[in-house]
Amino acid sequence: MKTKLNLAACLVVGLTFGLSANAQKSVITKAALPANAQTFLKTHFTGQEPTSIIEDKETFSKDYKVRFANNIEVEFDGKGNWEEVDGNHQTIPATVIPKNIAAYIKTNFPNTTVTKIDKGTWGYEVDLSNGIELEFNSKGNFLRIDN
Repeated sequence: MKTKLNLAACLVVGLTFGLSANAQKSVITKAALPANAQTFLKTHFTGQEPTSIIEDKETFSKDYKVRFANNIEVEFDGKGNWEEVDGNHQTIPATVIPKNIAAYIKTNFPNTTVTKIDKGTWGYEVDLSNGIELEFNSKGNFLRIDN
């Protein structure tokens, strides 16, 4: 019985490593991005061409990372929905930030800019140029300062 249990454990571990080793990253063109991602880039990054676009295929998922010459990075899920815009300590386009969030920041942190926004199922996490991180719910309502 113990031998069968050990064999089953080894099989599970082997399958886990085998599936994770199946991940593939490849460089693609902007035209190969999902339509949602192309529209997002056209809307918020007009006149800027990506320096690289990476498609990351996992066993059960796919995502994309787009990088511009000014080091701004945008991450999309497999359907082309944006998940994160990271300015790498630079200001990201204001058009990316939902209106409720932009209004809250303008009122409460008037001399700052947004350098990163991360959209999750629970809501948004926003990094400001002064180093403060803010959390908002999925409707853009302020929740807390995250340290």
